[in-house]
Amino acid sequence: MTRSDTQIQLTDSVILDRARASGRTIRQEVLLALEHGEMPLRYQRNGQCLSPSDQATLARAHVVLVGCGGLGGHVLESLVRSGVGRITAIDPDVFEPSNANRQLLATTRTMGRSKAQAAQARAGEINPLVEVLAVTEEVTLDRLHGAQAVADCLGGALHRCALQTMAAQAEIPLVSGAVSGWNVLVGSTWPGEPGLGEFMSNGAGPSVEQLQGNPCSTVALAASLQATELIHILLGIPSALRGNLLMADLLEMRFSTVSLHTRDS
Repeated sequence: MTRSDTQIQLTDSVILDRARASGRTIRQEVLLALEHGEMPLRYQRNGQCLSPSDQATLARAHVVLVGCGGLGGHVLESLVRSGVGRITAIDPDVFEPSNANRQLLATTRTMGRSKAQAAQARAGEINPLVEVLAVTEEVTLDRLHGAQAVADCLGGALHRCALQTMAAQAEIPLVSGAVSGWNVLVGSTWPGEPGLGEFMSNGAGPSVEQLQGNPCSTVALAASLQATELIHILLGIPSALRGNLLMADLLEMRFSTVSLHTRDS
């Protein structure tokens, strides 16, 4: 336990010991500490961007992460390190060697293992102050209830519209990312509004990602933008990507934004 100006900063072990002694959950202890002006030491460098109230809001938040591969692994990393208190990580797939070029959670130890379970294990290694639930089945509507946002980290286009429909039914925003070669797409969708899935080809055959590849740097950039947008939404910061599509061409280093509402114009 250390003191910086008027704020007491707590190590993980202090919070974990308090939870064991009180019988409260770790998340409850984190919130109590923040409410009493005590900042977990691991969040100290968030301080110039996030107030103690912001950090408490993140600790209360619940995000559903759909897809724990390339995008999902990197989004998970950012949310866990930022202190998002509860994450439901959903993915029925397992790791295979072709994932290793871009998927943060794909290592020699995780080959053949559940992606969702690897996400849960990774989160535990990074930050014991957050909760991650691993779901090794396809996403269903009931998994979205009680969450404040959904991260669409699916590959290809096959299930994106269905996930967008579920998020609309649950009345929560959806933040989607996609990568094809050196190109990045990121957008946010509110219930009843157009989304990225509607603008992607859903035909048979190989996806654009398979045809053009998925370099690690483009995946990491897309995921970083998604995670930032999710944090903005959780904190009530107006979304610059609501109804918009951010496009990045990393070969030309060009960035642009277009409105998703222009589809029928």
